[in-house]
Amino acid sequence: MSEETQEVLGENTIPENNQVQEPVNKTIDLSSFSMEELITELENLCEIQNPYSVSKRSEEIKTLFYKSLKSENNIEDISEEDSDEDSDEDEEKKTLHPLEVKFKNANNKFRKIKSDYRKNRKKEENKNLIIKENIISDIDKLSKEEESLKVTFEKFKNYQKKWNNTGHVPITKSNDLWQNYHHHVELFYDYIKINKELRDLDFKKNLEQKTIICEKSEKLSNDKSINTAFNSLQELHEHWKNIGPVSREYRESIWERFQTATRKINKNRNDYFLNKKRILKGNTELKSSICKEINKLSEDNPNTHQQWNNLSEKLNELSEKWKKAAPIEKSDLKKSWTEFREATNEFYSMRNNFYKNRKEDNNNNLQEKIKICEKAEELSTSTNWKETGKQLIQLQEKWKNSAFVPKNLSDKIWKRFRSACNKFFDARKKHYKLLDKEKEGNLKEKTTLLKEVEKFDVSENPREDIKRLKEFSEKWNSIGFVPKQDIQINDRFDKVISSLYNKLKVDKSEKKTIQFQIKAERLKGNSDKLNVEKELIREEIGKVNKTILQYENNISFFGNGKGTEKLKEDVLKNIENSKKEIEELKKKLSLLNKI
Repeated sequence: MSEETQEVLGENTIPENNQVQEPVNKTIDLSSFSMEELITELENLCEIQNPYSVSKRSEEIKTLFYKSLKSENNIEDISEEDSDEDSDEDEEKKTLHPLEVKFKNANNKFRKIKSDYRKNRKKEENKNLIIKENIISDIDKLSKEEESLKVTFEKFKNYQKKWNNTGHVPITKSNDLWQNYHHHVELFYDYIKINKELRDLDFKKNLEQKTIICEKSEKLSNDKSINTAFNSLQELHEHWKNIGPVSREYRESIWERFQTATRKINKNRNDYFLNKKRILKGNTELKSSICKEINKLSEDNPNTHQQWNNLSEKLNELSEKWKKAAPIEKSDLKKSWTEFREATNEFYSMRNNFYKNRKEDNNNNLQEKIKICEKAEELSTSTNWKETGKQLIQLQEKWKNSAFVPKNLSDKIWKRFRSACNKFFDARKKHYKLLDKEKEGNLKEKTTLLKEVEKFDVSENPREDIKRLKEFSEKWNSIGFVPKQDIQINDRFDKVISSLYNKLKVDKSEKKTIQFQIKAERLKGNSDKLNVEKELIREEIGKVNKTILQYENNISFFGNGKGTEKLKEDVLKNIENSKKEIEELKKKLSLLNKI
C-alpha cells in the first residue's frame, strides 16, 4: 500500500475495539461501605449502559459484601449458597440474612442485564458486518462506473462516511474486514487518480479535522480522571483512523503532534497504575501488621470478664482498621484473608474456652432466648406472609447473635423456637401452593381463549374486527398470571393478535398505533417492563436525533456545483422524515408515562 493511500485510510495503529468502556468512577474506596451501601452501589451498576465495563467492579462489591456478612457472624457462618426464603428447607438449614436476599436479587438483575447486553451487541455487530461488506462491494463497483470523475468521487466519499458511521463488527472479522477495505480503497485511488484541485481540497478538510483531534487529545492530558482520558483517547484514535490524508508537507508534523499527546496520556496512565501498585503493596503490609497485633492480644492469658471485654473492644478496633486497609492486590487477597481469619479465630477460641467454664449470667441469657421464642410463637399463626417472614428472619438473626447458653440449657428452647418458625413457613408454603393452583386455572382459561383467537379471521369490516381484537386483548389481560414455565403462552397470543392486525385493511400508521396501545395496556402493573420500554424509546429518539445531526452536517459539505441540488433535496427530505419519526416516538413515550 502506498504512503498516499495509508494517509487516506488513517494512520492510527490502534485496532478496532469491540469493548469500548463507559467511564466509571472507580476511585471510590468500597472497603469502608456497609452492606446496604454495597447493595446500593451494585444497583447503581445496573444503570450503566455497558455492564461489561464494570464487571470487575461488581465482583469487588460481591467479595466485600460476603466478607462483611461473614464478619458479622462470629458464632455461625452464613453460606453464600443458601437459597431464598421461599425454597424448600429442611429443619437444619439456616435462613438467609435479609440483606443477602436483597444482594442476590441485585446481583441476579446485574447478570441478566449483562446477558441481554451481550446478545444485543452480537446482533448489532453481525448487522454492521453485512453493511460494511456491502460498502466494500460498492467501492469495488466504482471502477466500472461510466460517469464523470466528480460524481464517482462523491459516491466514494459517501461510502467512506457510511463506513465511518457504521458501528463495530465481530472482533473475529474486524481485522480481515479492515484489510479488505484498505485494499479496495487503494485500488480506487489508483484507478481514478484524483485531480490535484479536488485532492488538495480534501487534504485541507482532513488537516482541519486532524488538528481538532490533536487539540482535544492535548486537553485530555490534563484530565484528572486517568481512565476517562485514556478511554476518550481510544475514541480519538478511532476517529483519526477514519479521516483521510493530508498533504505531504503536514503529514509528519500533524502525526507527531498527535503521538506526543498520546504518549503523555499513556505515561500518565502508567504512572497512575505504578502508584496504585505501591499503595496496594502498602495496604497488604499494613493488614499483615494488624494481624500480628491481634495475635498479641491474648498472650497475657486474661482471666476475668472485664479483661476479655476490653480485649474484645480492641479486637473490634483492629478488625475495623484491617477492613479499611484496602484495596490490595487480587493475588494477595486469599493469603491476607487467611492470615486475618486465623488470628481472629485463635482469639475467639481462647475467649470461648474461658466462657465455657463460667456459669455466671447463663440464666439471664436463657431468659433472653425464651423471650425470642415466645415472640416467634406469637407470629407463627400470622397470615401476613411477607412482613411476618421478615420479622421471623430478624428473630432468627437475633437468636444467633444472642449471648452464649450451654447446650444442656438451650436445646429445649431451641426446639420450641424452631417449631414456631416451621409452623409459619409451612403454612406459607401451603398458601403459595394454592396460588399455583389458581395459576393453573388461569392457564386453562388463556389456552381456551387462544384457541378462539386462532380460529378468528378478519372480515370486510375492519372497525368491527378492531373492536373484536380489542375485546380479545382486554379479556386476556383480565385473566391472572400463569405458571412461570408456561409464560410463553403470552408470546403466542401476541403473535396471533399481531398477525390479525396485519391483515386488517386499515392505514399502516393506525395499525401501529392500535398495536402499541394494546402493548401499553399489557405493561400496566409491571413497572420493570414499563421502564425498559420507556428507555428503549428514549434510546431510539437519541439515535434519530444523531441521524438528523449527521444529515445537517452532510449538507455543509455540499458545494454549489451542478448536481448538488438534488442531493440537498434528498437530505432535507430525510431530515423531515426523521423529525416525523421522533414525533411518533414521543407520542408513544407520552402514552407510557400516563400508565
